[in-house]
Amino acid sequence: MIDPTAPNLLERIVSLRTTVGDGLNDDELTRLLRMEDLPSEDGFTFVSLCQGCATFSVPPQHLVRWYPERGWIVPAKEAIAKSIAEKCGLSLFEPPDEKFSFSPADSEGYHHLEMGYESETIVIAHPRYLKIRLFNPETRRPLSLPADLLEQLAALYLEHFAALYQTCDSR
Repeated sequence: MIDPTAPNLLERIVSLRTTVGDGLNDDELTRLLRMEDLPSEDGFTFVSLCQGCATFSVPPQHLVRWYPERGWIVPAKEAIAKSIAEKCGLSLFEPPDEKFSFSPADSEGYHHLEMGYESETIVIAHPRYLKIRLFNPETRRPLSLPADLLEQLAALYLEHFAALYQTCDSR
């Protein structure tokens, strides 16, 4: 059972994983989590758990609010992500999305936002999904993440959160 007293969605997912132990693989655990009818939080809905990372659907996004003419992230989103990364003690990266062999050779492709430590990615913020590492890949223990991480990340996806975040950040 998920700890109903866990105050946020990330903690509820971690709670179930730690209670069931290694008895379930990621696919089985994802199915169990979906049966728990987890609530959406700050516009994010749980999709799956795989290799210690939780993937969430995001509110519908207008790509023009993420990308200018070329595939880099718009400065406003980049600034919000940089502020979130700094508050969480993470570095911010803007790698390109993977290109598939059927992509046109002359297309630049799009980029997404990643936050992490050195070579370990903790957050992938993409206009179509959000992925957060919840467990250390070596020890399989829960990572210590800010309790309000989803609320902070909502500033990238929800306009009213972005305005609120920028107002609070400027103080």
